[in-house]
Amino acid sequence: MTKILIIDDDRDIVENLQMILEANGYDVAVKWDTDDLKQGVEAVNPDLIILDIMFPEDPQAGFTAARTLHKDPVLSKVPVILLSAVNQRSNLSFGFSDSDISDDFMPVESFIEKPVEPAVLLEKIRELLA
Repeated sequence: MTKILIIDDDRDIVENLQMILEANGYDVAVKWDTDDLKQGVEAVNPDLIILDIMFPEDPQAGFTAARTLHKDPVLSKVPVILLSAVNQRSNLSFGFSDSDISDDFMPVESFIEKPVEPAVLLEKIRELLA
């Protein structure tokens, strides 16, 4: 069974995602923060990661986590979707999108804005796992 790791501190979002993913045949694990990131991801051994950007301890923790995973020779093979409301919740004069994906800044496979339609997320997951 395909295992997806959700790294997000928002319990409502996580419960919603978990319900959608499990209803579509995915095994779901959850990590509520980016502490001990590499050990936590290695323990789960996911096929794909859904990662938030903003965490209470650091509003950019997801970017840092994505870079940490990208630098690891084993974990860099796991596709990462940044799923965040950063565009809505930040006071920046610009927003993030798939066009910002790069090895240095945002080393992930996809960026999706919250809230996301379940069909859009499921299609992106299928695409990345194909």
